[in-house]
Amino acid sequence: MEVILDYWLRFGINLAIISLLIAALYWRRKPNRNYALAMIVGGTLVYAVIRLLVQFEISLGVGFGIFAVFSLLRFRTVAISLRDMTYLFATITLSLVNAMLMTFGSWEEVAAVNLAILATLSVLEYSRLMQNRANFTLSYDNLELLHPSRRADLFADIAKRTGIEPVRISINRMSIKSQTARLRVWYMEEDE
Repeated sequence: MEVILDYWLRFGINLAIISLLIAALYWRRKPNRNYALAMIVGGTLVYAVIRLLVQFEISLGVGFGIFAVFSLLRFRTVAISLRDMTYLFATITLSLVNAMLMTFGSWEEVAAVNLAILATLSVLEYSRLMQNRANFTLSYDNLELLHPSRRADLFADIAKRTGIEPVRISINRMSIKSQTARLRVWYMEEDE
């Protein structure tokens, strides 16, 4: 009975850490419910498989091979964003590390590794430097503001017209005849 309780305690700790990663960081911007489910289930399955491999002293090479086949099997056929793939990889890595360290390491090592990974992802996710830039194309009719000396006026005019604060603007095409220009406008994507 003590072995079962010990297993459930360790399993619960891993599940709590993965859930914290998904709830606090992944859901912050553009969450995908299907991927969140896949991340949590995938992480718990990887934890369970690695714990069994370690318990029965099966080669970790075999375990990594099984892990690679299962993790790539479904996601090779789906267009998954880099952000979603990063979080999927993070949950699988955390589960793998937790299974190994909870068996061979100390609780201090488990805490240190988990905190380091969560802290790194937190800093990157909440950092202004890592904020996503989006862009759109705009047909623009005030050619006078396209002069380099009127750059501030151009930014202010586009912000006033669209309600979006541009961070960069480039001219794709300009027609003197029709008095229009095709602009590409970059802006910082807001959190949802």
